[in-house]
Amino acid sequence: MKQQINLKEIETKAFRDSQQDGLLELVMGICMVAISTRLFSRVLVVMLALPVILFGPALMAMRKRFTHPRIGYVKLIPDKPKEVLRAIFLITLIVVVVLAVAFLLFGDVRDFNLWMKWVPVWGGVVLAGMFSSFGSKSGCARYYVFALWSLISGFVLSILNFEAVETGTLLYFLVMGCLLIPWGLVTFIRFLRKYSQPVKEVFNDAEN
Repeated sequence: MKQQINLKEIETKAFRDSQQDGLLELVMGICMVAISTRLFSRVLVVMLALPVILFGPALMAMRKRFTHPRIGYVKLIPDKPKEVLRAIFLITLIVVVVLAVAFLLFGDVRDFNLWMKWVPVWGGVVLAGMFSSFGSKSGCARYYVFALWSLISGFVLSILNFEAVETGTLLYFLVMGCLLIPWGLVTFIRFLRKYSQPVKEVFNDAEN
């Protein structure tokens, strides 16, 4: 009797193995802390966009330097951009509707500063959705921890009052970064110890 191949398990294992280096968390955390430096000076306004632009190239460069020589490289099938944008739009729409109802009942829906005050909730929900997706695809519990932390942080920082309306949003990035950086760093160090000797790279292109 031929053994049935479970493609779902293969995909889950491949994605989990590709994330075992901790670099996703480390680089993302550094980018988030970089964004939060806008707290200290308005001159650092460029930091709101620069880390977002550099995130992808920095992560790929780190993995080419440290990860691929040790465990090889498998080209995973990426999520379709349209599906990702659709998911973000749907989450945004839900958050906006919920906040609009809440503001109509308990505040002023026309108050722009009130909307800005609750931006951390939107960010928290969007990132929670992203981390939950990673958890579903990899089977790793840590992503659900990140998702829960994102939700709690976003909600708490939206409730608190700050002198500047954008402070809550910037603190959200700082809080998330302070969780992701040490977690990613510890995971990365464990990865380097487990695979201390680089092996010959093997490239498996899913398109071939």
